[in-house]
Amino acid sequence: METTKLASAYSRTISGKSNAWVAFPEEKNVCEFSEPLCNNIIKVRNYYVTRPYNFMMNLDQWSSITNKIELLTAIRFGMEWDTNNFPEGYLSDPAFHTQMYIKFHKYLMKNVMREAPKIVAEFQKAVFKARFLMTFTIDEVKDIPHLKTHDQLQSALMKAKNLQNQIDKINVIDATRDMFLIQNNRGPITINRNMFIDVFKQDFNPHMIQILKSQGIYLGDPDNVLYKKIHNTP
Repeated sequence: METTKLASAYSRTISGKSNAWVAFPEEKNVCEFSEPLCNNIIKVRNYYVTRPYNFMMNLDQWSSITNKIELLTAIRFGMEWDTNNFPEGYLSDPAFHTQMYIKFHKYLMKNVMREAPKIVAEFQKAVFKARFLMTFTIDEVKDIPHLKTHDQLQSALMKAKNLQNQIDKINVIDATRDMFLIQNNRGPITINRNMFIDVFKQDFNPHMIQILKSQGIYLGDPDNVLYKKIHNTP
């Protein structure tokens, strides 16, 4: 991830160099009930419109998440925050996103302390699967502005499809391994400070870190982030 020529960590406006400007959360039709009822023929009223928080990550960044538990937990975390309800200006403020990334860290660590069979059963529930599929609607990939060529479109469609397939492949063995990897890293493997810098082209906001530290929300950086800092690795 690129870490040179970063904007000031104290900046309260997303850098013009950041791809986050084209990755703002989009409105989604999310089903309130189990999957068999989630279709337009049975009941249109089963759906509500929301804009789930997406960490301002683009499709390539979402596709870089190799840990299924981290991926699915991030989707669920995002669904709990409807950005339609955020005050105006929040989504363009890196300090706000610092807060969200740090809150996700704590949210993830709380979830990986649970038993693997329970968390797998929860992710496999029809209602979560339906919401997951609604959040990553493949048809919407065709409308992404920067996809200029057929190859780019096909690549994006494949990545979106792979994201949708993740939930079908989750099992207790994989979940146990992925939960251990997160615990061993003491935090998110991908959606962490490194990803924040890649997305926003600046570091976490120091003032927000201090506020969240005083509230017991900031747990420090994951081990892979600390390793990168110490060894200055890409």
